[in-house]
Amino acid sequence: MKAARLYQPGKPLQIEQIPEPNLKASSAIVRVLSSHLPPFTSQVLSGELGYALPPLPFTPCESVIGLVEAVGDDVVGIKVGQIVFCDPHIYSPRHFGAEPDGILIGWTGLATGSHRMQSLWKDGGFAQKALWPAECLTPLPDAESMKPEQLALLNYLTVSYGGLLRGELHAGQTLIVNGATGALGALAVVLALTMGVSKIVAVGRDKETLEKLVQLDIKRVKTVQMQGNFSDDSQRIAEVADGADMVLDVLGGVTNPEPTIACINALRPGGTAVFVGGVQVDIPLPYSKIMVEELNIRGSFMYPKHVPGELYRMMVAGILDLTPFQIHTFSLDEVNEAVAKSRTLKGFEQCVVIP
Repeated sequence: MKAARLYQPGKPLQIEQIPEPNLKASSAIVRVLSSHLPPFTSQVLSGELGYALPPLPFTPCESVIGLVEAVGDDVVGIKVGQIVFCDPHIYSPRHFGAEPDGILIGWTGLATGSHRMQSLWKDGGFAQKALWPAECLTPLPDAESMKPEQLALLNYLTVSYGGLLRGELHAGQTLIVNGATGALGALAVVLALTMGVSKIVAVGRDKETLEKLVQLDIKRVKTVQMQGNFSDDSQRIAEVADGADMVLDVLGGVTNPEPTIACINALRPGGTAVFVGGVQVDIPLPYSKIMVEELNIRGSFMYPKHVPGELYRMMVAGILDLTPFQIHTFSLDEVNEAVAKSRTLKGFEQCVVIP
């Protein structure tokens, strides 16, 4: 089969013929229908972000929509011929005293004990076929009616939705999305509208994308374009939010904590901030404010296992409208062009490889 292999960080992926994966216990082999690229893919593969990459060479990309071609004898609930979403997050049961060993398949180790897990599950979605743990597969019934590139957006939809669930967002509340003009942020705004929030304050720097977000719902979506002055930005966010119930922070790899602090300062007493993004600096949190106003600060990494199925049902029912998003598609032979393109994308643009 054909696959894109990384032999050295910072070097282009090599397209080559490799043996098909061997089926093993508790696994399935899927024919890859689509793979979604995060905007920071090139920074992962170059080593710039310092991710704990699997043993070289390996097939990158942690996002897969696949068609099941074979299942292990011990696998229950997954059948040949099903279209599935492949969750890249796998880890051993979290027993008391056990060393963490979680990984994102084809992407990174998440703990000091991840080496063994990465040796077992190192290859991801830039290939015609992939081996995947059965426990990480979510069947997508009747998915033939949807395009593979649309289904690929589940990769980021799940992360954004997981953060909203972690913050216990409810209909009728006010949400601030910090980093709304990025890939995770724009999807989070669409999801929050679908969930029935009364107001979304979209915070970001890109004026064009902010204007597009307003057009999703001119009554419920308000925007604040960050100018770089902490005092002024904080005041404008607080005025527009008028007491936010939740902040979803999906900023990328920035090194300035002030935008995050400005959004936290706009929370009402009892409000919640959820960190989902890739901020590369520690956040100096206001201790007294958090204590007196009983604010909640939470982290959200990936999502619960039920999330992909819930989102898929919302897509099929037409509740979750993804038509505003422009999806750039590339063949497997064009994977290096796809990696380069992904770094240039704004919020409503997404990048997908169709092997």
